[in-house]
Amino acid sequence: MDSASPEMLAKLTIYNMPPAPPNFDQVGRFYIAFGSTWTLLVFSGMIFCAFNHKNPLIKIRCIPLSFGAILMLHSYWILAQITYSVGRTMPVVLAYDIQYFFMGIYYPLGMALFHASNLRFLHVAKLQKQFTNPEPRVRDGCNGSKSSILCRIRNLAYTVRIMLFIGIGIIFQILLTVAMWFACKKYHPTFGLPGTEIKGATFPEQLVDLGRGWEWWPSLVWQLVWTWMVAPYLVWRSWGIRDTMGWRTQTIGCCLASLHAIPMFLIASYVPAFEKINAYYTPSQWIHLSIMVFEILTVFVPVYLVIRSWASVRRVNDLNSKWETASIQSSVGSSTLDWKSSSNSVSEKNKIDYFDEELGDRLLTMTALDYVLKDNPSPLQEFSAIHDFSGENIAFLTRVAKFKKSWPVLPEGGQRLDVYNEALSIYADFISTRDAEFPLNLSSRELKSLEAVFEKAARILIGDSRSNPATPFDIEAPMCGQLRNTSDADIGSLAKYHGDVPEEFGIDVFDDIQSHVKYLVLTNT
Repeated sequence: MDSASPEMLAKLTIYNMPPAPPNFDQVGRFYIAFGSTWTLLVFSGMIFCAFNHKNPLIKIRCIPLSFGAILMLHSYWILAQITYSVGRTMPVVLAYDIQYFFMGIYYPLGMALFHASNLRFLHVAKLQKQFTNPEPRVRDGCNGSKSSILCRIRNLAYTVRIMLFIGIGIIFQILLTVAMWFACKKYHPTFGLPGTEIKGATFPEQLVDLGRGWEWWPSLVWQLVWTWMVAPYLVWRSWGIRDTMGWRTQTIGCCLASLHAIPMFLIASYVPAFEKINAYYTPSQWIHLSIMVFEILTVFVPVYLVIRSWASVRRVNDLNSKWETASIQSSVGSSTLDWKSSSNSVSEKNKIDYFDEELGDRLLTMTALDYVLKDNPSPLQEFSAIHDFSGENIAFLTRVAKFKKSWPVLPEGGQRLDVYNEALSIYADFISTRDAEFPLNLSSRELKSLEAVFEKAARILIGDSRSNPATPFDIEAPMCGQLRNTSDADIGSLAKYHGDVPEEFGIDVFDDIQSHVKYLVLTNT
């Protein structure tokens, strides 16, 4: 091209510009190396999270939503990193076609999934408050086939409902993006609406006009809605939440990180002073800065939290080993005296300071946990629900303790069925993946052993209409059943199971699960 005559250069347009070799100068090599390294790190972090999906820190985040968003956004991010090096190797219009469809489809879908994940955070925080309120929570439901379509949609699981709205929105966005591409003659001179032809007499002028135009605006409008309306709403709603999962920090950080993206994209695209910068740092890179922040907070922060939790688990195990090797009498005696004074402090203040240095490592032993659960579990229940989003664990331990205290031995005759019905309500409220709002984090073996005892009766009593087995990556199950959110005093007034009690049922039916959940509380909460 350097030897081309002025006449030939004057005839060049975006439609006949020949492809050029890849540009692997220092800037080009940097973009390729940086893009490859960052992609490897992001995918490694995602694989790490997938392998540790049973960890409460990962499980509560709903990997399909957050990682689906990251995959969409990272695909758009990769495109920008290779543009400088290989963008010239293809026809100019084709290169802009690819960017147009990625920005019109992949980016909006990724942002929608990402904010759906953040909205789910608020939903989980709201639902967890039920564990701090002893009053039964009433939920409006729909009556199967007799209800309206809107009522059925409201009755869907929250994640399913959000995905339904996102699906409708993205279908509309895809159709709009494709329709505008067909209508715009600058991408295909042979057809399209009059007045949409490429503007500019020279190749540089045409290249600038190709990256501007009304066809880009719908995608930008979507992002303005997400970043300047939905994101501030999320920041406002999550500001008062103080969770231990890093979720609030992730939500606020990602919302704030995206505020600059669209304004800077527009400034870089339309302000002439940015032309020299755009040659090395394309306008879309301002959007990709926020995508990198999303990936740091969505992938790497959970990885860090999981690794830190491993250190906490080792510390707790070491402390318990030391306590077990000590004299049982002295251990129990001293802990009882210490915890009596702690209990008095709790009664006066109605809360536990979990970072009180005077308590030291005594708080991290199973003996201390047993004493708190027996003497005054309310502060721990409130902390786990509001800050740790694991209120179901303490609620389950409290219910099981009351259950075993009410029935020291398994009676015979009609009372045996009463005991089974009370245990069945615990199963439906905390264990069943079909009925519990927050099923306990159990292994498949533990779950199957309890399903063999209770599942048949639960289906007879509650039914199959809302069956929605939880996936390994989600914590959400539908809210249903006659046993939902009911105090022990009200159980007798509800419909009861009147069939045969399984032979495997006994007072100790929850013992293994109780020990497992206690360990989760000790090491995580």
